[in-house]
Amino acid sequence: MSRCIVILSILVFPIWFLKGPDLLAEGTGIEFGLRYGAGERVPGRFDGDLKQFSSTFNPLIYSDVSLSGGRNTYLYEGFLRFLLDSRSRFGFVVGRNDWQILKLTEVTNDFYYTKLNSEIYSYHVLAMYHFVTPVFKNWEWENGLGMGFTSADWNIRGYSVGELPPDTQYFNQRGRLRGSGLSYRAETAINHRLYDRTFFQFGLGYHHIAIDRFSGNYNGESSSFYIATNGRVGVVDDTRIIDATVSTAQSFRRLDMNSGAWILYFSVFQRFLD
Repeated sequence: MSRCIVILSILVFPIWFLKGPDLLAEGTGIEFGLRYGAGERVPGRFDGDLKQFSSTFNPLIYSDVSLSGGRNTYLYEGFLRFLLDSRSRFGFVVGRNDWQILKLTEVTNDFYYTKLNSEIYSYHVLAMYHFVTPVFKNWEWENGLGMGFTSADWNIRGYSVGELPPDTQYFNQRGRLRGSGLSYRAETAINHRLYDRTFFQFGLGYHHIAIDRFSGNYNGESSSFYIATNGRVGVVDDTRIIDATVSTAQSFRRLDMNSGAWILYFSVFQRFLD
């Protein structure tokens, strides 16, 4: 993703120094557009916590965990912006952000093997402010900041295999969890006029979501991902968390998600002037 930043800088700054007619002799109006983007997540605490996953909180059981995937992300958005003046816009973005499948495997010293595939996607509504600068004939440079709300779904499919033959046991692992929180965005882009009021846009943005907990159904029970005092992460039935606290002599809190991604995006939008 650092390459994307360098490429965008190379494209932006030469255009900035080219002088030409002022594009923005335009006043108030609205803009409506559609956007697609693809990028890469920045590994953070959420990924580090999942690497401490354990199918049991028993301190006598050792787990070896590997985590892969989940790095690529894909963005789908629509936006509506109001032109406050020739350079300022305020509007709203509605969209969806999909993660690449996140794969987790665990092997324990009591001969259990667990494999979980996680499908994570989120919806967001953001309020955004953009400042637009004309840089050359039919070209604009815009920068924006925004924040809003997000709701994420975490669907889990997998299995566990345990014990030695002939007593081997097989268990399906199924979960549908959901969490909500805040979303933040910073972005920079170049707009190019294709027709009289139609623009093509390419840019780079940083999209961050912060969700304090996930809850839902896991293997038929109302459950959440919890993190224990010793750092271990696992799924616990919400009605049994007190029993887990007593039996392990540890305190628990729900696993949170703070995750950001750099996204290279492309948009097409129409400008309607008053």
